[in-house]
Amino acid sequence: MHYRRRRIDSQVPGIEARYSWRGGGSMSERVPIVYIVDDDEVTRSYFDAVLSTANVRCCRVESASSFLEMYDPDQPGCLLLDVQMPGMTGPELQHELNLRGAIIPVIFISSHAGVPTAVEAMLHGAFDFLQKPVSHEVLLVRVRDALDYDAGNRAALRQHDQMSTRFVALTARERDVLALLIAGHSNKVMASEMGLSERTVEVYRARIMKKTASRSLAQLVRMAMEMQLMPSSPQRAKATRANRQPGRRP
Repeated sequence: MHYRRRRIDSQVPGIEARYSWRGGGSMSERVPIVYIVDDDEVTRSYFDAVLSTANVRCCRVESASSFLEMYDPDQPGCLLLDVQMPGMTGPELQHELNLRGAIIPVIFISSHAGVPTAVEAMLHGAFDFLQKPVSHEVLLVRVRDALDYDAGNRAALRQHDQMSTRFVALTARERDVLALLIAGHSNKVMASEMGLSERTVEVYRARIMKKTASRSLAQLVRMAMEMQLMPSSPQRAKATRANRQPGRRP
């Protein structure tokens, strides 16, 4: 997946950005950003200063609405989010992000919220919930964990997208063969059920392995499971049966 670097306009009201690149990575790669969303300027500056000691790139935002205006879902990173803010609150922002299908890890930070608020936030997918004041060590560890978690999620999504592209390339007939193949049927049984010769089934199998870049049947089955194409699925089984039309040519 190609990422285009998107500059955050530091002139936009409510947004203060600090640009730095970590390590010796390529400038063409997106560097994770820690978004600090808090209406208190002192808190924003403190978190930014602490994270700068680890050369972490930050973007300070004074309101939830300002964050929504500039947030790019393709940008890796995490969100340090205050609970109580004027206008849209932290939990309300989390709810909006959930509606949009955002995967950015959210670390809530609050000086007043109690256990019920923390539990509610975690139930709705928050990565962590910290009580102010937050020590340097705790902040750095939790942010590092959140960034690692986000990187893992995005890598998994990229892999899933690549597999999806491969499986989409299969023809309807190849999908039928795939369903029977991962169900454990032999070439002879598949040929009988589909009204094909065993040689034709072998050709389809070879095409499937090539298109999905599978090195073994075990790998093909694993990928099919991840793509939810296993024949144990009632929907897939029904679709497979519907595709087996009498007299249909391969």
